[in-house]
Amino acid sequence: MAEPDTRLLDDWRGQASEHAATGAWSDCAAAARKCLLASPSDPIGAYFLSLSSARLGDPERSGRYARLARAAIARHLLVPLHRELFTLEGVACDDPAALRRAVLMAPADGAGLINLANAEMRGERHGNARVCLRRAAFVRPLDRATHAALARLEGLIADDSGGAAAFARALALDPADFGTLRNLGLRYRKLDDPAEGARWFRRALAVNPSSREAQGELGRALLTDGALTEGWDRLERFRVPEWTPPIMDLPRWDGGLVEGGALLLWSMDKIGDELLFSLFLERARAAAGRVIVVVDRRNLELLQWQHPEIRFCDRAPKPDECAPEWRPVAGYPLDFVGRFFSGTPKQMADMRRKRVPPRRPDGDCGPLRVGISWKSDASLAGALKSTLLADWARILDCRDCRFFSLQYGSVEADLAAFPAVQRVDGFDPFGTTRSFAETVASLDLVITVANTTAHVAACTETPVWVLLPKGFGCSWFWFREREDSPAYPGARLFRQLVRGQWATVIEDVARSLDCLASRHRSGE
Repeated sequence: MAEPDTRLLDDWRGQASEHAATGAWSDCAAAARKCLLASPSDPIGAYFLSLSSARLGDPERSGRYARLARAAIARHLLVPLHRELFTLEGVACDDPAALRRAVLMAPADGAGLINLANAEMRGERHGNARVCLRRAAFVRPLDRATHAALARLEGLIADDSGGAAAFARALALDPADFGTLRNLGLRYRKLDDPAEGARWFRRALAVNPSSREAQGELGRALLTDGALTEGWDRLERFRVPEWTPPIMDLPRWDGGLVEGGALLLWSMDKIGDELLFSLFLERARAAAGRVIVVVDRRNLELLQWQHPEIRFCDRAPKPDECAPEWRPVAGYPLDFVGRFFSGTPKQMADMRRKRVPPRRPDGDCGPLRVGISWKSDASLAGALKSTLLADWARILDCRDCRFFSLQYGSVEADLAAFPAVQRVDGFDPFGTTRSFAETVASLDLVITVANTTAHVAACTETPVWVLLPKGFGCSWFWFREREDSPAYPGARLFRQLVRGQWATVIEDVARSLDCLASRHRSGE
C-alpha cells in the first residue's frame, strides 16, 4: 500500500485545525475526512472528525472516531491528546469510564470533573457525582455553574443535610441565578413547605418571567397551600401557554352565559383527574347553559349518569354533527374550569355531586368488605405514591375483614404471595369507571393510594381512605395538613409524616381499621 503524501496530509490537518479554531465545524469535518481518506488510521484526522461531529450533534460518530483516534496512537505513548479523546468518547457515548480516564490525566480540570459528574448523575450514582462536584468546586471556588450544580444535587436530588448550605453558597456567588432560585423552590416543595417554595419561585420568575415551568411550579405551590385563585392562573399559564382549542377558532369562555350554542369543555389529563374536575360541571352548566364535555371513553357512562343534563363524548364534535343550539361557540379546558367557581378550598367543598351509585354491601353482618389498591402507574409521581403489597401486612392482619383487590396492572405475583387478598368476580380495572364504581359500591370501605381508584371510589357512597406521600407526589387537590378532602366528602386522608416512609401510615390505617371492624361487629 502506498504511503500517504505527508505534505497533503499535513495541509489537511492544518485546515481542520484552522476551521476548528474558527468554529467552522462542517468545514473541519470535511478536512478531517480527507485526512482519513489519505490515511485511515490518522489519529489527528480521527480526532478532528470526532470533535466536529460532537459540535454538529452527532454523538455516535463522535464516539466512534474518538475510539479510532485512541487506537491509532501507540499504546506505550501517553500524549495530551488522549485526555481530549477520552472526553469526546465519554461525552458522546455517556461513558463514565472514559471520562474517569480523562480526569485521571488532569485531576484539577474542573470541566472534566463536571462532565464526569453529569454522567454519574444520569446513572443515578449520586455519591460519585457529589465527589466530582465537590472536587470541581475546590479547584474552581468561584465558578457559579459548579456551585449551582452542587446545590441542585445536595439540596434537591440527594437531599443531603448540607443542602441548605450548598444553596446558600450558590446564591452568594450569583443571587439572580434562575436555575438555583427555581431549584430552591423545588426543594421547599419537596420538604412540604409550599409557601416557602412559592417565595423562591416568585424570585425565579422575577429573573425569567417567561419561564413556563416556573409558572407551573408556582401555581402548584399556591394551589397546595389553598391560594386557588392565583394558583389556577399560574398553572394555566404553564399548561395552556397558547389558546389551541380542539375546534379551530373556538373562542375562549369567560365564565358567563353562552348564547347561541353550547360550551365545550375538554380534558387534558387522565381519567382520575377527569372525575375530580367533573366536580365543577354543574356550576359550569348553571353559568353557561348547555355544556358538552370531551372525556376518556371509559368515563363516558359514569359521568353521563351523574350529569344527565350535560352531553359527554370522547372526541370534539364537528359543527355539522350538532343541532344549532348544541353547536360549540365557546370553550375551556376542563382542568381549569374550577377557576371560575373556587377561590378557596371551602368553595370546592360546597360543590357536592348530587348523584352517586348507592352503597349496596352484601349484608350488614359478617366481616367488613374492604377493597384495596396499593400502587400508581403515573409516569411522573407514581413511584412516590406507590407502596408494596408487602407493606400492607399489618393491615391485612386486621380481624373480621375480607380484602378485595381493586388494583390495576400486573398483580398476579402480589396476589399469589398474599392469598388473604381476593379477586372481585367479574371486576375489570380497565373497564368503564361506571362498572368500577358499581363494584366499589358493593364494599364497606376502600383503602387506596392516591390513584384512579381513589377518584372512582369517591364517586360512590362507600367510604374511602387515601394514603398520601409527603411533598412531591402529593397532588395539590389533597392540600396539606388535613384529614378530610374538600373535593371528596367521603374521603379520609392518611399522610406520611416523613417522606418515603409508609410504616407509620400503615400502622395508623391498621389501628383505624381495627376500630371500624370492632364497631361493625358490635352493630354500631
